[in-house]
This record gives sequence, C-alpha cells and structure tokens, in this order.
Amino acid sequence: MGPAEQLKTDYFQQLQKLIPHGPAWSENDELLMGLAPAFAAVHQRAIDFVRETNPSQTIELLERWEYCCALPDSCSIPGADTIEQRQERLAVKFNLTGAITEQFYLDVLTELGYPNATITTFEGVEGEEFTWQVNMPFETKIREMSCLGICSDSIRTWGETTAECVLNKLCASHTILNFTYPE
Repeated sequence: MGPAEQLKTDYFQQLQKLIPHGPAWSENDELLMGLAPAFAAVHQRAIDFVRETNPSQTIELLERWEYCCALPDSCSIPGADTIEQRQERLAVKFNLTGAITEQFYLDVLTELGYPNATITTFEGVEGEEFTWQVNMPFETKIREMSCLGICSDSIRTWGETTAECVLNKLCASHTILNFTYPE
C-alpha cells in the first residue's frame, strides 16, 4: 500500500471512530468512504506546500522564489538550466552568507553539486599570490533530462559554466580564479 492509499485508509479509520454508535451508521459507510480521499488529498497538499517552502526542493513556486532572489541572473543560460539546476542555484543564492575563506567557496561548490571539489592556493609562489584554483572532481558534469523537467529543458547538458560564473562573481576582485578539470 502506497503512502496516498495509507492516508486514505487512516482518514477512513479516524472518521469511523468519530461517528456515534448505533444503527444509523454502518461500518463501511459510503459517506465516510467518500470523505476520506478528500481529507487525504488536503493532507497531501499540505505536505506539498511544506516542500515548497524549501528553495532547494520547490517546484510549483520555483519562478516566484527565483523572482525574490533576482534569478535568473548573468550566470544563468536561458533555456539550458534544468529544474534541478535552478533549484541548486536558488539554494546557493538564498543561503549565501558570504566570506572570503576557502571553506566558504567549498560550501558554495557543495551546494552547486560538487562536494569533492578542492581549492589550491599559490600564496608562496611569487607573482601568483592572488591566484587560486578550483579543482573540479570530474571532467564535466553531464545531466540528462528528467521527468521533473519541463518541455524546454535540454535533453542533455555538460560542462559547468554555472559554477565558474557563480564563483567568479563571489571571489574577491583582486584575485584570479582558475578552474581545472581532470582529463
């Protein structure tokens, strides 16, 4: 029995316990059987709305969340982002607190889907004191179209221009940021 069917059963059992005892009500009353699915549907919608309050999980309110966070921005490629990519980008922008630390940038990369990315700094190398490098964990991120996408989503995307753009926007203006991808 799936979660939706279980909810209907639970509501039917609750309604049965609430009716008065006597010959007017049967154990499998059709009125109660008709009300249980409606209550279960309202309950499920409430669960859906709780999900919509989280920018990284929103689907129905995605455009409204993006509007509130001034997305899409110059890092977004019109029509190229999937729902999942838009949710990731929204979560990064919404939860961004900012800092000029290696951990801050690693946290941003984790939010963008790169928890294994590393950062190399060149502090001791003359002429490269302000250069740092993000080492991406794999050559390119390939994403296939999913059933959560919309008709205008690309069937497949690869590369990570979004991560590069976001970090370039966040990095200190006096630094030089490079990205490396393994071969």
